[in-house]
Amino acid sequence: MEYLRTLVAAMFAVVLVACSTSEPAQLNTVTEGKPALWKVTGTKPDQLGSAYMFGTIHLLPKNVQWRTPLLEKSIAESDNLIIEVLGLEDTQAAAKIFSKLAVSTKQPEVEQRIKPSLRDELDVMIDKSKIPEFALNRMETWAAALSLASAQTTNLGLSSAEGVDKKLAAQFRDMKKPVTGLETIEQQLGYFDQLPENLQREMLTTVVEEAANSKTAFEELFNAWITGDELTLTELSAGGLLEDPMIKEKLLVARNQNWADQLDGILKEPGNSFIAVGAAHLVGPNSVQSMLETRGYKIEKIQ
Repeated sequence: MEYLRTLVAAMFAVVLVACSTSEPAQLNTVTEGKPALWKVTGTKPDQLGSAYMFGTIHLLPKNVQWRTPLLEKSIAESDNLIIEVLGLEDTQAAAKIFSKLAVSTKQPEVEQRIKPSLRDELDVMIDKSKIPEFALNRMETWAAALSLASAQTTNLGLSSAEGVDKKLAAQFRDMKKPVTGLETIEQQLGYFDQLPENLQREMLTTVVEEAANSKTAFEELFNAWITGDELTLTELSAGGLLEDPMIKEKLLVARNQNWADQLDGILKEPGNSFIAVGAAHLVGPNSVQSMLETRGYKIEKIQ
């Protein structure tokens, strides 16, 4: 579930503005490291471009050093930045898109969408989230689940302002280099909106069941990311809801395939791009790099 929580945590922090009056938890996280970085080059005559590919995490603890000399050199050598989603900085537009997809007045109360044995735990989560229950009742189940998951990141003292994606986008804009996205906000939220109701309820159940473990889960994910531990990232990204074949196909595999198709087109043109997407998309047998490799690109891990 930690994959899903971090996948949209930055977006939901912007859209929902969940707040917490409790003291943030003290995280046991590594403060310095070398996240994984790859170099992508073509091997065919029509593959004229090249790229650096960097796995990101959408939320960061404060005061961590994830930048390295090699990373900065790669950024300086890149002509443009490609990230997952463009437009999150426009909070009003993001909120409108969220409301359009997430809110429906014909939903049963959120408590009725979860098994009775978990309703007390759900009530505790709602209280801690500071999200009014009437607001959750009007949301489709996927949105209620992710809203509660996002609120947990606030309780851990995490802010989307510290996200790697935002830091990189600001850096490239300061350098007057173009920043583009592989998906729109509506596309990314649409992946959840299109899930069958039974899978949406499975998401909500998982969020509630794993609430007590959210601190440890984030620590494991973050420490694996910042130390470049691909094996652990692969294990963490494959568990939870992604064990369901349909969810895995819709939220991970199909998106990776779409991104690889887009990047293949970009890499047919001269130039050097810096690609920064969630770390879960760059590990395991269905990684974006694996899909590019089948198209003839050479993939080299350089950090």
